[in-house]
Amino acid sequence: MKVPPWAVALLLFALALGLRLPQLNLRPFHADEAVHAEKFRVLWERGSYRYDPSEFHGPTIYYAALPVVALSGHRTFGELTESDLRRAIALVGAALVPLLLLLFPPPPADPRSSGGGGTALLWAGGFCAISPALVFYSRYFIQEIFLIAFTLGFLAFASRKQPIGAGIFAGLMIATKETAILTFFAALMAYLVVRGRTHRLPWKSLALGAGIALIVAYLTLSGLLREPAAPLGYFQTYAPWLRRAGGAELHAHPWSDYFQRYFWQATPGKPLWTEGLFLLLGILGAVLGWKKSKEVQFVTIFTGLLMGIYALIPYKTPWCGLNFLFPLTILAGFGTAELISRAKKLWIQVFIVIGVLLGSFHLLWLACQTNFVYFTDLKNPYVYSPTLPDAQKLAVRLERIAQAHPDGLNVTVQVISRDGYYWPLPWELRRFKNVGYWTGALPENLSAPIILTSPKFEMALQARLPRHRLRGMHGLRMGVFYDLFVEKTLWDDYQKTPAARLDDDEE
Repeated sequence: MKVPPWAVALLLFALALGLRLPQLNLRPFHADEAVHAEKFRVLWERGSYRYDPSEFHGPTIYYAALPVVALSGHRTFGELTESDLRRAIALVGAALVPLLLLLFPPPPADPRSSGGGGTALLWAGGFCAISPALVFYSRYFIQEIFLIAFTLGFLAFASRKQPIGAGIFAGLMIATKETAILTFFAALMAYLVVRGRTHRLPWKSLALGAGIALIVAYLTLSGLLREPAAPLGYFQTYAPWLRRAGGAELHAHPWSDYFQRYFWQATPGKPLWTEGLFLLLGILGAVLGWKKSKEVQFVTIFTGLLMGIYALIPYKTPWCGLNFLFPLTILAGFGTAELISRAKKLWIQVFIVIGVLLGSFHLLWLACQTNFVYFTDLKNPYVYSPTLPDAQKLAVRLERIAQAHPDGLNVTVQVISRDGYYWPLPWELRRFKNVGYWTGALPENLSAPIILTSPKFEMALQARLPRHRLRGMHGLRMGVFYDLFVEKTLWDDYQKTPAARLDDDEE
């Protein structure tokens, strides 16, 4: 009995959900996630969003989080958890799996053909469901998974020559992240090569799709017209991002960085992190299916261009590589289907399927290890500038200390940082009502009962705060620490509480 493709897609969707949804609060918020949480807070509490051309990217994940947060039942920002905000990303990341079936027009009569076949896309859906990297960053409150999902929608409608749908998703891509322009470039180049010189460009459809894309992008970036002038800043956005892409700021890495992270990371005593199965099957898909299928040609060129572009750009964060890893899983699906269809004997087909499944089981195990065992381990190639668990312990400790103050969580807290990279403190301290932040220098008024400061200011603070005591140092990220100063009378009161004994036990 032949199993319908939609039934297989639903099973793969359930697998994808099972890897993405559980224990979303297991890992502390990354600094970038904390920044996006604060942007969401403004939208949620004030109903406003203003696009910033130099930072933060677009608001699609903030809008998507609104209904998910509403369903959580939480009414204040202080009540929210990491799971509340990450859940929208996880759901979209899992939805990529069944939506892959929409990528190309219905398959030809031979379902085993590599050309747009449902079999190939089901294999691709399975690969997408278990990819350790795709799972890991589907559990991050950042834009990358949304960009990939909208890319999938854009390509699906474009392949069906439906400019309205393609335009809507193209607009959402623009409104999600500025790197959408790289995806558009790769898609256009792939289309031009596959199309050949004998076919005229569909100028009317292109113009209609582009017009709709601009309208959708404008509406989204303007906060649904609440900030009508804000999207004009999009034309300025590439100045800072081009400077970063050139490696003038943080995150400069060699061209091979993505390949080492995704395809071969061997560390003694740790799992072998490799998604090389996708690379191998993707190459086979490109070679074996090139002459048979324009879809294979398009995905090959599209994937290769994105892989080359992201490799050559010095500015690299691991999640950006998903933009070529995701289409690589599609190409791997074509490769698997093509290998099976070319096998003339049943036992050879069975051997191929077993081999691919064994490789997939390793990836499934690796996805579990990546996300539920080594989720903060620096040897995990997808862990990048992580927030240390000590940051969460600091927040718990401060809340316990605050309970010994008459104002409770309304107590004043001052955070004094050597620079603006004090994230994710605003997230960790979200339950406090009166927190102020200063960067670069000490403020004139140093009267807060609780003060967090970069070690750079430790000596100066000790001289200016005779009634405070240094009560430890806490890490936010590797190499980033903050001193905790507490007013002596508050500390003495805190030491009399049962919470102080818990604090001592945890130390």
